[in-house]
Amino acid sequence: MTYKHWILTLLLAGILLSACGSNQVEAVATQVDPALENVLPPDVALNVQNFISETLAVPPESIEITNVEQMEWPDGCLGLPEGDEACVEAITPGWLLTFSIDNQEYKYRVDQTGSVIRQEP
Repeated sequence: MTYKHWILTLLLAGILLSACGSNQVEAVATQVDPALENVLPPDVALNVQNFISETLAVPPESIEITNVEQMEWPDGCLGLPEGDEACVEAITPGWLLTFSIDNQEYKYRVDQTGSVIRQEP
């Protein structure tokens, strides 16, 4: 099984399990621009789109990724610690993502797994 098939299988299993385990109806982004698949893993893109959807209270389908840049952040907080937060002092690979929502631009920093997401000021 190739890496892409493995990721797709995990992504589909996660969507299926989350749908079966909840009685709540949640809006979840389920598609990623195919042009970004070789640059940004689909599960990371979906994680970030869902995070932005919840944070900004906008439907996932209104969130468009317009730019993806691979980055190395200076720490585990992606260079954006919150308050007195302790950050892992290690170079953290990830991406700087630019989104367009209703013709307004937003930039988010994300780690390689899509688990740490920070909006740029």
